[in-house]
Amino acid sequence: MRQDTGARPAYGVLVAVTSAVCFGTSGPLAKGLIDSGWSSAAVTAVRLGLGALLLVIPLVLMRRHLIQNLRRAPLLVLAYGILGVAVVQLSFFNALRYLDVLIALLCEYSGIILVVGYDWLVRKRRPSLITGLGCVVALGGLVLVILGGEGIGDVDPVGLLWAMGAAVGLAAYFILATDDFARSGESVDPLALAAGGLLVGTVVIAVAGAIGVLPMSAATDPVVLADTEIPWWLVALLVAGISTSLAYVTGVQAVRLLGATPASFIALVEVVSSALFSWWLLGQTMAFAQLIGATVLLAGLVAVNAGGRRGISTGPKDLEPGSALQTPG
Repeated sequence: MRQDTGARPAYGVLVAVTSAVCFGTSGPLAKGLIDSGWSSAAVTAVRLGLGALLLVIPLVLMRRHLIQNLRRAPLLVLAYGILGVAVVQLSFFNALRYLDVLIALLCEYSGIILVVGYDWLVRKRRPSLITGLGCVVALGGLVLVILGGEGIGDVDPVGLLWAMGAAVGLAAYFILATDDFARSGESVDPLALAAGGLLVGTVVIAVAGAIGVLPMSAATDPVVLADTEIPWWLVALLVAGISTSLAYVTGVQAVRLLGATPASFIALVEVVSSALFSWWLLGQTMAFAQLIGATVLLAGLVAVNAGGRRGISTGPKDLEPGSALQTPG
C-alpha cells in the first residue's frame, strides 16, 4: 500500500532527526579513539571504510540489482563521495588541528546558508518568510550553543579555511542527495548512493593519508567512555555502523522526503545531540547560555520546517520500486 503523502513531512522529519542524532555520536566516539592514540586521518579512514563495508554487504546480498544504480549516474556518485563525504570529513578533521571543535562545527554548518542560496539562485525557489526567519533564529541559537560556554579558542585563519571547505562539502552533501536528480532521470537509490559515496570517500581519504596529507596512526589501547574502558574495535564498529552507515542512509532518505533546505536545517540537531553525547561519554557539560541556545535553535528548526513544507510537492516522487529504503507502506 502506498504511503499517504500527507504523512511524508512528519516521517521525513523523524528520519532527518534520526540521521542528525546518529551523526552526533561521531564526535564523542572519534574523540575517544583519538585520545587513545589514533590520528584523525586513521579514525576517518576506519569510519568511512567500515561504514561502506556495512552498506555494501547487504546491498550485494539482498539487493544486488541496486549496484546497477551506480552505473546510471557515476558522476553523481563520484561528486557525492568526494564533496559530500571525503571533503567534509577531511576538511573538518584538518580544521580541528587549529580550531576548537565547536568553532569548527559552527563554521561547517554555515554551509546551510549555501544550500538556501543554491535553492534560491539555481533552483529558483525563493525561501519563504518563515524559512528566512527560521534561518536567523536557528543560526542565532547555534551561535549561543557555540559561544555560550567557556574556553572557546581564537579562530585561526588556516583552520577557518579548512572549516569553510567542510561547509562547502556539507552543502554538497544535501544538494547532491536531493530528489531533483530523480526527476532528471539520474536517480540513484539512497542505499546505493550512500554506499558508493562512502567507497569513494574511503579511497580519497586513503590516498590523502598515503601521500602524507594526514598522518595515519592507530592504537589498540582501550577507549575510555563514560568512565568505562571499551575495546577499541567495538568503538570503531559503533563509529562505522551508527555514526556513518545509519547516519548517511537516513540522511539521504531525509533529503529525498523533505528537500535539501528543510533537511539541512533539521540536521542542526546534530549539534545538540553531540553535546549530549559528549556530556554522557566524555563528561563535557553545557553552560546555561548554551542550553538557552539549544532551545532557540530547535525553535528555529520548527519554523524552517514549517516554511520549507511550502516547497514540497503534494505528491513527491516515490523511491524506485525495490528500493531498500522505501517508506513503510
